[in-house]
Amino acid sequence: SSDPLDTTVFMEGPSPSISEETLHTFVAPFGAIHYVKVPPSKSCGFIQYIRKSDAERAIEAHGGFPIGGYKVRLS
Repeated sequence: SSDPLDTTVFMEGPSPSISEETLHTFVAPFGAIHYVKVPPSKSCGFIQYIRKSDAERAIEAHGGFPIGGYKVRLS
């Protein structure tokens, strides 16, 4: 997105039982996080970073990367 305020990353493919805390540990190294949300019983999650550059770095680093044995895709 070209919107400088769009800092939310969508994650597709993690285990439906992954916790928000576990997901946070995988994505925290890329920058300050506003929140992590994992909808119950869904294979997806949302990560909102404080800065857009951190969100972009997470997307580049974790595309197709396994988290908890599941290959995930970030966008």
